[in-house]
Amino acid sequence: MPSNSNRRKFLKATGVGITAGLAGCTRGGSDGGSGSDGGSGGDGSSDGGSSGDGSSNDGSSEDELPISLSEYDSADIDWRQFEGDTVNIGAVQHPWVSAIKPAIPVFEELTGIDVQWNILPENQFRTKRQTDASTGAGQFDVFFMDQVVNQFREEGWLQPLDPYFNDESMYDESFYQPDDLFEGSRWQAHGGGYSDNWTGLPITVEVQTQFYRQDLYDKHDLEVAETWEQHRQNAKVLHENEDVAGTSGRGQKGYGMNIYILNTLLRQKGTSLWTDFPNDSGLDSDGVIEAAEYYSSLLQDYGPDGASTQTWSDVQAAMAEGQTGHIVADANMFWGGLTNDESAVKDTVRIAKVPKPEGGELNPNAFNWQISTSTNAENSKQGFLFMLWATSPPTDLWINTESSGVFSVRESTWENEDYISKVGEDYAQVSLESLRVSAPDPFDRKYPEWGQRYSEELQRAIAGQKEAAKAMRDAAAAAEDIYSG
Repeated sequence: MPSNSNRRKFLKATGVGITAGLAGCTRGGSDGGSGSDGGSGGDGSSDGGSSGDGSSNDGSSEDELPISLSEYDSADIDWRQFEGDTVNIGAVQHPWVSAIKPAIPVFEELTGIDVQWNILPENQFRTKRQTDASTGAGQFDVFFMDQVVNQFREEGWLQPLDPYFNDESMYDESFYQPDDLFEGSRWQAHGGGYSDNWTGLPITVEVQTQFYRQDLYDKHDLEVAETWEQHRQNAKVLHENEDVAGTSGRGQKGYGMNIYILNTLLRQKGTSLWTDFPNDSGLDSDGVIEAAEYYSSLLQDYGPDGASTQTWSDVQAAMAEGQTGHIVADANMFWGGLTNDESAVKDTVRIAKVPKPEGGELNPNAFNWQISTSTNAENSKQGFLFMLWATSPPTDLWINTESSGVFSVRESTWENEDYISKVGEDYAQVSLESLRVSAPDPFDRKYPEWGQRYSEELQRAIAGQKEAAKAMRDAAAAAEDIYSG
């Protein structure tokens, strides 16, 4: 595992921020569809105040800007067409905000548009966003968008971006290079396959990977698990011979909790959610039941006490504190928190691809945050210019090489030598290879509702309260009832 000074400096600076942001990436805790998993909260602060403008247009010369304006010269875009206007951005407390804010003066200098930030803890933001969109208030010209994308789209609250892509004064394909965005990121920015139109532009991506302890592997002469059975056997060895849990994984209910992991495992069995939408959820298919049986028995036999209540933050903390030998599958962005100076396993933890069943294919889950605009936003055109600039190749590269980002949605950034040097070869290689074959969850408009019921049944299976097959049959019935009712 590379440990050059640049990488160590990066990890020390970003480890805590990455951890705090993961709750927003894969949320949905025990309080149901509207709840957070408890990791993204805080004291309600907003990185400079929820009404702080984030504006730094203080007369700085171009030489002092973090990104040279010449990086945008090739774009056949009228950057100055909205000079003097303001774009109002609604955001959650997230590492992407911290990473891009130092570059905001570049956008302001390039366009003459001022940027106004409204940054809130996730639960507060979610409530504010829905109120803003559903009432037609249109306060936010740009806002973070996640699993509720199709609910917003079908309610008519979300404005498709295609008219702006078709405006020659606002979009230049050769400059923006949309095909450089990961296929899964583009797909999720089209409503996860439910829309032919752009519902937003992707800003961050995480993909599921496996984590393990190299020191314990060396001690017991273990090989990195490529299959489910190999992972189970490795977990068994560590569970029975070391004072640690053999493995860990999310067990807590919530549509961004335990099923976020199971959805990776079931796809690797060759099955999928909603084999016939909205009539057949597929949750009672053989592949889903086998995946649920594997995951629940793995955590029952070799997981920590109380495995059925573990959130993502519990799982990460267990590894960082040296209390588990593995994480079977979870966000690659755990890497920062597992390798920073506060981690007890910073020198021994390793990252690998998620194990797959015998004969299965690597098909890990991935999640993207996107930024969108509402139907009633006052300055949607100005907002689109911000979205385009923020996700363009030069800005994305700077965020992830010169600033604190580790979550680029662009393949070219993951292949960039400066980025690889910054994050380490292992993290970059495993993440990139996993992202290339990843399959994000399809967030239909009722996903938060039926996903919650599905997660509750999986939690019962992990806790040993139900056989996995019965739990998945009950989950299927609940999901289908929600659409038929």
